[in-house]
Amino acid sequence: MPMRFSTCRLLACMAVVVLAGLPRVAAADEWDSCVKLSDDLAVAGCSRAIDSHQYTGRSLARLYARRGGAYQAQGDPNRAVADYNESMRIDPTYPAAYSNRGNIWFHKGDFDRAIADYTQAIQLDPKFGAAYANRGSALGARGDLDRAIADFDQAIQLDPKDAEAFYGRGRAWSAGGDYVRAIADYDQAIQLNPKYGRAYVNRGSAWGNRGDLDRAIADYNQAIRLDPKDSKAYYNRGIAWEKKRSLQAALADFKMHSQLAPSDPDGRTAVKRVSKELSAR
Repeated sequence: MPMRFSTCRLLACMAVVVLAGLPRVAAADEWDSCVKLSDDLAVAGCSRAIDSHQYTGRSLARLYARRGGAYQAQGDPNRAVADYNESMRIDPTYPAAYSNRGNIWFHKGDFDRAIADYTQAIQLDPKFGAAYANRGSALGARGDLDRAIADFDQAIQLDPKDAEAFYGRGRAWSAGGDYVRAIADYDQAIQLNPKYGRAYVNRGSAWGNRGDLDRAIADYNQAIRLDPKDSKAYYNRGIAWEKKRSLQAALADFKMHSQLAPSDPDGRTAVKRVSKELSAR
């Protein structure tokens, strides 16, 4: 019964395009409503700015990319891709559009296309740390751990305070069975972001795989304090309790996991397994 890792690999997941320092033109209200408003409101604001026909070149490309980010955050990847494509058509040298489109391919499981887009973003901006980290995540998902670690190394070199890059490299170390290095990277991610729930979950998994169930449980406890609806933390803590033969605690965690993630068959299987063992006592 191996510990399971959190499934979210992408660094700075679904991040919208940063638009700081853009030039202001006549339609300031439309520009502000695109750049400064939340994703729910940005689509309309960006559309007004685009339809004003007062922006060209890089400025217009950024507006399309920002609207694409808003569509992406709203769960509309098709419109997001269309806007990223238009951003690239207007300005083929704008790296953020490639990186954000890569995020969509990543979440679709098309890692080759994601890697191609991240690579293009890096070629356009060799100091684009998030693109290195995102490409590292895609390479890791494809099983190319050495290249993934090299990309995370580069992302960390560019930004030593990037908690997501440390987290991603920790996942790569874990996938390769190097739990000591994984724990060190999760430690750093948590130091940089003490509310980083996924880092606690995955550090707990690393401790569990090293046989230190008490430390694993402590990390799962913290993850649950940060997010009481983190189903993976309950499941993994249940596994740790089961290995410690604390079956009532394990059963409670597996039931909570099943309640939070009813479509996950592993939770139901675990509930049946532990219930059967308890009834046989």
